[in-house]
Amino acid sequence: MTREVRNALLVFVGAVLVLIVADGTVLHYVRPGMAPLVAAAGVAVIALALLDVARDLRRAPEPDDGHDHGSGRSAWLLLVPVLVVLLAAPPSLGSDAVDLAGSRTVAVGRAPEEPLPPGEAPAIPVVDLVARAAATPDGGALAGRDVTLTGFVVPARDGAGVDLARLVISCCAADASPVRVHLDDPRSLVGAPGVGADRWVDARVRLVPGTATRESGFVPTATVLDAVEVPEPSPAYEY
Repeated sequence: MTREVRNALLVFVGAVLVLIVADGTVLHYVRPGMAPLVAAAGVAVIALALLDVARDLRRAPEPDDGHDHGSGRSAWLLLVPVLVVLLAAPPSLGSDAVDLAGSRTVAVGRAPEEPLPPGEAPAIPVVDLVARAAATPDGGALAGRDVTLTGFVVPARDGAGVDLARLVISCCAADASPVRVHLDDPRSLVGAPGVGADRWVDARVRLVPGTATRESGFVPTATVLDAVEVPEPSPAYEY
């Protein structure tokens, strides 16, 4: 690989990094707070390549001994992920990732101390409901309250009914872990009974107290009051 080709390749790679940040595709892979770092990395790669080009233009060309020493061959591997993103950008993780996770779920931490948002059925993250349900067997602030969850549909682990799930990431999609809520009456979902996996819905639900236990894997059960199909949100992950 010549220096000119190498620098052109680096400019191409950097431009793709900036592009996926600009069009939002980067949120399929990392949390929003990391998007500026990805953009900065793309700009830095482009700047380094252009700096090398400018330096080459200022100095006399070096004699060529006519032999290909194989240097820079591994640099072509940079094209593999770049072409994958450009030609077949992987979507956000969905029900397949939940199935692959098996029994691995997000570690249930302390329930949020703040009260639920006001309103008849306030929207809360799925991970928020799971944490509150696990911390308070009687339902706590969720007792008798309707809340709205946004998530995608996955088959329930026991084969009965469906769950509403989200994936939680700490850094990037590689560390994604699922949180899920079992729906005891999924017939209210849009398109039921043929609700397909990975369909995103806004569901108004009511927690069934005492269902988020160690035996259930801290998967609470909720009654679906109504639901509407919605587009995939951006970002698709919770944090």
